[in-house]
Amino acid sequence: MATHEQTDSETLEGYVIDNGCVRKNARDDLPERARTHSKECALMGHCIESGYSLVDEGEGMAMLDAGTTREVVHAVEDSDREEGIRLRVEREREDGEMRTVSVEEVER
Repeated sequence: MATHEQTDSETLEGYVIDNGCVRKNARDDLPERARTHSKECALMGHCIESGYSLVDEGEGMAMLDAGTTREVVHAVEDSDREEGIRLRVEREREDGEMRTVSVEEVER
């Protein structure tokens, strides 16, 4: 996952999980929950509204900015997988904050 250094750009990769489900699960359980997180859950109205995070194989997690939600929804909708959807998100610094510039599904 990303480091805490100030960079102009970064690439994150991990399993997508909505922030509602992030809040419902213990931190130690997140990698397994994200690997099995269903497409159906990720596309529920209240889950979309909560926003999304990426969880990697370790214990790394990155919350995505609200502006990314639409792109994540499209990537999840377009996925052939029914669970464990893995995304690559590229972000660039803009006005002091990291903003997403691309979202794409990647193979496991």
